[in-house]
Amino acid sequence: MRREAQPTYGLVAFLKATNLPWVRPAEDGQNLENALAVEPAESAPLVSGSVAVSGSVLHPASNSTRIGAYTGQMLEPFQVRPLRAGDTEPLSWPWDIEVNSRWFQSHMPWGSLIFSGANVTGLLVAVRTDAGVVESFDALITTGAPITESVRSRAKTQAKALNSMDFSLEYHFGADASGVYSGADGFRVPLATVLGPGLLKGIDFSRHDVAGVDVDMLGLSPFQHLALTFPLIHTWDGGSGLALRQAAFGELP
Repeated sequence: MRREAQPTYGLVAFLKATNLPWVRPAEDGQNLENALAVEPAESAPLVSGSVAVSGSVLHPASNSTRIGAYTGQMLEPFQVRPLRAGDTEPLSWPWDIEVNSRWFQSHMPWGSLIFSGANVTGLLVAVRTDAGVVESFDALITTGAPITESVRSRAKTQAKALNSMDFSLEYHFGADASGVYSGADGFRVPLATVLGPGLLKGIDFSRHDVAGVDVDMLGLSPFQHLALTFPLIHTWDGGSGLALRQAAFGELP
């Protein structure tokens, strides 16, 4: 890939999901640069961060299952929605849940579509498992509007209401509306994580006590979701948020 190329976030998510390597020439023209793996530095490529959102849900494995409605609903708190979709770029058809669902049915047990809309681009994936069909998405929102506490709260509530298996909200300081900068996909600041009941079995919640992380249970047992809320900042933190999230998950047995 040419160094000046900036692939969309949806394409980067696709490359990551399919384990395809993404490399560019190094400055000396001799070695290859891995643009997907980078250690956070003190200075991020971008001053203003985009919003990275991801989530997944389990559907019944039946002909009535529709893929894409969950993704659209999870993007509602951020006031964006998909408008186009396709398995290659440029995207070839308007966003339509019925069309998407038929396409995924014909590509089982695994398929992925790139989607985009005004100020949003991402990846939609469906996987057939023994338990059912998992719908997951990974999206980048580039409205420029900062995340407020009310937006974050609505997103966590939506994740629980739609019975998400997992949900993640971050700032991304290595990508914008132009695409993902070379070597910059790791410049993220976590804002919130929600884990569904299926991921919480056997966890002793009394052990969780990480300074700077609020841990809450959403809903009633046994259908509770675990919500981890991180400091609400709007600038690159040099990787301290990533370390905080690692410490929080390190507490999970």
